[in-house]
Amino acid sequence: MARLSISKLPPYAAEAITRHQAVAPVKVGAIAADLGVKVLISDLPLAVSGMLTLDPSDRKTWTIKVNRHEHRNRQRFTIAHEIAHFVLHRDVIGNELVDDTFYRSGLSERREYEANALAAEILMPWPLLTRLMQNGETDVEKLAIALQVSTAALNIRLGVLT
Repeated sequence: MARLSISKLPPYAAEAITRHQAVAPVKVGAIAADLGVKVLISDLPLAVSGMLTLDPSDRKTWTIKVNRHEHRNRQRFTIAHEIAHFVLHRDVIGNELVDDTFYRSGLSERREYEANALAAEILMPWPLLTRLMQNGETDVEKLAIALQVSTAALNIRLGVLT
């Protein structure tokens, strides 16, 4: 599968995402707002990380619900993951998509892989990551703190075997 690139997204999505990637941490709530998607921190079952739902009354308003019981870094990844589903897959979602704690939703493995890859691109964009490292920060834990992501997610992004 080809590497997912924000520049290959529809222009409205690419612009909304890149506008918020200049400084760490990337503001995922602002990206969602720019895309017209509401974000709610919600009481969800422990096995559910997040949901993307279409308001059935107007069939236009999308909402991301994130499990309030999960760590803040996990919530940020979930928001980015649901943004990715919104941008890439909303035509096949229907009214609701529920992602469990392993980011399995009932969509194909390929679509979940795409959502994870775009979430990583959103939260840990190479230009920002490179700039942080060129400014002298090379410690993975400190980079993860700056980006507000888990060290595991950053290690995966960097291609480090964990």
